[in-house]
Amino acid sequence: MATARVLLERKLAGGPLPELDGIAEIQRAEGEPHPWPRAWAARAHTLGDGAMAKLDAWLGDARRTRRCGVASGTAADGTTTLVVLAVDALADLAPLPTRARTGQWLSLEARLRTAVRGARVVVLGPTGGTRTVPSWIEGSTVRARFAAEAPGQLSVQVVADLPGGPRPVIEADVLVDVDPSAVPAAGPAPGEEAAVGGADDDTLARMVAATRSAAGLGALVRDPRLDALARAHAQQMAAARELAHDAGDGDPSERLRRAGLDAQALGENVAHAPTVPLAHRALWRSVSHRMNLLRPDFDRVGLAVARDPGGDAWVVEVFAGGLRP
Repeated sequence: MATARVLLERKLAGGPLPELDGIAEIQRAEGEPHPWPRAWAARAHTLGDGAMAKLDAWLGDARRTRRCGVASGTAADGTTTLVVLAVDALADLAPLPTRARTGQWLSLEARLRTAVRGARVVVLGPTGGTRTVPSWIEGSTVRARFAAEAPGQLSVQVVADLPGGPRPVIEADVLVDVDPSAVPAAGPAPGEEAAVGGADDDTLARMVAATRSAAGLGALVRDPRLDALARAHAQQMAAARELAHDAGDGDPSERLRRAGLDAQALGENVAHAPTVPLAHRALWRSVSHRMNLLRPDFDRVGLAVARDPGGDAWVVEVFAGGLRP
């Protein structure tokens, strides 16, 4: 609700809704830990059945895990603006400190609200790369302990193994020995400057290459076989309008085996956003997806972008190391 009110204030002031990463930042600042928020807004003198029908279509099918925040207000010209924010709450986070001292140990507890095959906790500190920290599941609760190793912003993410594949279900930030004013505002992701011109797939390839180069990592070889797997899955997600590693076509390892391939290391990033650069930015901001982008044992990649009827981009990045044959 607090995030929806912030978005409403921006709309009443005549501004647009922020991009998805901006909405996520506002949400995190308000202490709402669920990733992948979506926002909808309407403005009219009277919000009648037509606006409500559009809202119903935007919300889609009813889900037991969906939560919404709603805010409305009247502008100076007498029009009413309605803002709705929606998240899928697949887990709930127990209180986690938002401030910590260097060397302090932090305990994370997240209660799962859906069946999972497993879960892991990934941490990104102010220095160094991402790391998976020891975690375990007791009943329906994921638990982990990790240390705040250096001053700066520490980001933590709970990734659950759902029927559709791994998915972040909780995200939170902890400021370690710094004030909020000392944390730089999030801007474009590394590699985003390479998104000028070219087709969707080529744009994505340039951004991935630039991101790894900025981290001092070697370039990935585009593999036509992985490209084909990525394209088929992107088209499947766009058709089903479902963001998942298994959108009814098997998980990444199954799809690789059906293609007659095997790999020593395999990873996949999927994203849905209005544009390819925004999809890349969302993947970079996600701790677990960034880990895939920067894994040094990956040497090949398959990339694809599919568009749904509304023009949104559905992005798939398939990473492999030691691909055979």
